[in-house]
Amino acid sequence: MVARALGVSFRQALRSVALTLFPLAFIALFSWASAGTIAGNTSDPVRASAWLYLGAHLIPFTVPSGKLTVLPLLAVIYPMWAIRRGLPSVEEAFSKLNGARIIYSLWYAILSEVLAVTSIHHGISANLYLTPVMTFVIAMIATARFERARSPIFYFALYLLSIALGVGAIAFAISLQGHFKEVKSISVVLSAGVVGGILLTLLQLLYLPNIAISSIAYLTGIGFSFGAHTTVTGAHVTLGQVPALPFVAGLPTGVHRDLKYGLLFWFLLFALLLIFAQRKREPLLNLSRRVISEGARLLTALAIITFLSAGELLTSQLNPIGVIWWRLLEYLAVTFATAAVLVLALPAAIRSVVRGE
Repeated sequence: MVARALGVSFRQALRSVALTLFPLAFIALFSWASAGTIAGNTSDPVRASAWLYLGAHLIPFTVPSGKLTVLPLLAVIYPMWAIRRGLPSVEEAFSKLNGARIIYSLWYAILSEVLAVTSIHHGISANLYLTPVMTFVIAMIATARFERARSPIFYFALYLLSIALGVGAIAFAISLQGHFKEVKSISVVLSAGVVGGILLTLLQLLYLPNIAISSIAYLTGIGFSFGAHTTVTGAHVTLGQVPALPFVAGLPTGVHRDLKYGLLFWFLLFALLLIFAQRKREPLLNLSRRVISEGARLLTALAIITFLSAGELLTSQLNPIGVIWWRLLEYLAVTFATAAVLVLALPAAIRSVVRGE
């Protein structure tokens, strides 16, 4: 029984890896064939497909010129879908769901590590220590049953943040439209061709969540970095060397001091969240414990997502790119605590004084 369960989980993990890897291998082979190179060989696109697979799992790379740690957040959705596809068969072979998830995720992590080891070439390699950790965590998240641990406060917070990121993405799109000439000039300089242009556009779309996070941080006064010793906020813009990519044309170039009022956005968001938490009447102590617990979950999730959305782009001159996670967490923690005091503690204290308690 155990041998059968292990065999089923291995086959499904291999199937999930293949379901992600083969389409990426086709893209790599097609791009390689379209490039018309005479110096390469077929092993190059095979390695490239493994790199794309690992990059889709947000695993950082070491390259000859530096590191690649800023990876597209949206890309992780596809491997999570592929992992989820193999879960039903694994569940049938195991008596317990958690055991099935753990064994399945372990096989998936081992197979991913094999890909990482075999794809090392010419100084380009995925982080061999983080590969099994990241793929295991992603597999565990992909196979989780979130309906068993639903939290109305946490889900409501996710809805609010989704709206905020949507606003950030729209604002960036407006900025791109306002700098359309620059976008066109960069595209002409790149001369990527039809296939290269499609792939470049797809890559930029996969980076859209990363861009939205930086955009909403800019709009709310926290700002972000785009390379070493750079600052991009409403009150101050300092940019150095930037890569020749079309989305770079949407970077702010002027000062917009009115964005300082955007700092109130996070306070209003947390205040709305705390008002939502009070819809069920309960003692202040119990409510405070629940709010602190959910707030810690929310801030931890934000810190992890922000950390994964930023990093180094191939060279130390482009490090860091994105929002500094600890700076965002520091500000949000203070703002959340302030909102909790003003929305929960202060009204409760006033009611106590009025009632003479």
